[in-house]
Amino acid sequence: MDSLPPASTTALLRAALADRIVGVLLGSALGDTIGLYTEFLSAAAALESYPSRSFTLVPPGPTPPKFDLHRASKPPAHWTDDTDHALLLLLAFLHTADTESETPPALPTQTVLAERLRVWVQQGLRPLETMPLGLGRLVGSVVATKGFEETPEAIAREHWEKTGKKAAPNGSLMRTHPLGLMCLWREEKEAFTLAADISRVTHVDPRCVAACVVGTALVRALVRGDVVGEETLDGVVQRGREWVVAQGEELDAEELDRHLQCSSLAELKLDESTSVGYVYKCLGSGILLLRLAMRKMAGSGGSLLVRSRLFEELVTDLVMCGGDADTNACFAGALLGAHLGYGALPDHWNHGLRHEEWLLSKAESLCQVLGLKEGRYVGQEDKDTRPDGGKPHISQAEMEGRWMVLQAEVAKQIEEHAKANATKIKGKGSSWTASLPWKDRTKR
Repeated sequence: MDSLPPASTTALLRAALADRIVGVLLGSALGDTIGLYTEFLSAAAALESYPSRSFTLVPPGPTPPKFDLHRASKPPAHWTDDTDHALLLLLAFLHTADTESETPPALPTQTVLAERLRVWVQQGLRPLETMPLGLGRLVGSVVATKGFEETPEAIAREHWEKTGKKAAPNGSLMRTHPLGLMCLWREEKEAFTLAADISRVTHVDPRCVAACVVGTALVRALVRGDVVGEETLDGVVQRGREWVVAQGEELDAEELDRHLQCSSLAELKLDESTSVGYVYKCLGSGILLLRLAMRKMAGSGGSLLVRSRLFEELVTDLVMCGGDADTNACFAGALLGAHLGYGALPDHWNHGLRHEEWLLSKAESLCQVLGLKEGRYVGQEDKDTRPDGGKPHISQAEMEGRWMVLQAEVAKQIEEHAKANATKIKGKGSSWTASLPWKDRTKR
């Protein structure tokens, strides 16, 4: 296993690889952030809410979101739990890194992620002091089960079996992209194994495992430059699915192909109410956008102008389909960022993103750890990488106080919105508080 790039890697190639790595991390966060605008809306409602089909995060923006309970609690221009969970993995990897050591950073284990998920569920993303908004039913149930931190896969499997082995939500795929970066200089099969293990911390369904294996391998291959067109893309997908089957997992090949080989986003029916959040929809939409980007770049002869517009155009097309838009765009944004690079991300999204500089600093640290940028980095000295973010423990009472403050802020927004629109908001008592976003357990 190599932990650093080959000695023959040129400075120009290192810079290109670093640009793609930053593209993955920022691209996924941007997709997540823009996707929140239409999350859980139908395509028709998305178009009615945003008829211009355009979004901005910089002044005079950010674009005002559709007002509803789901969006009212979330700060504008901020990513959601999807990116939070991906960052748990990235920070765990960086925590063990030391650029002056010959020992490579440790890949995150199941118990490491389980510990960090438990902290997130209870206290949010500690380095940034953000709330744990968006917790899904599956993750919430599994993480809350006694023994999760010690044997997470066993707990997740028990939950899957008890619930009929039917659910295959996208909550593990949304966090998988940093794994492809960690495995940049490792063998492809090692990336497969890591992706499967990390998926099974919460999601053991074979469809979830397969999606994570394929997604992780694609991010790795795209950044390395191993995927240069659809033929090589299909090669990575095929090797990933064959590896999953070889591990004894059962996959419906016809169903998987139907999602991987679709020719339009409409075919995926992303806003179909009975299957919002289905992992194959997320996987299929991300791969389709990657194919479309490759085709448009090839058709333009590599035009820099086309390249500079592709990310925004494709992500906007995706989020306007509604459904689980933030997760779909988070995964697709990682793939597009890996293919197009950070330089192709729209400035009016990048520079309005909350915590942009913080995320860029972590991306730079990762590039240093992977030997693509000069500089010393020691994870033990970076408090952000600790499970508690280097912050004092938040008691349950204090956390409940924070929820009450947030609830009051949402209630105030509802009142102001009602006055501004001269409409009456029904059920401002216990009936509406029971349906507030942090009580939602319908996804992931």
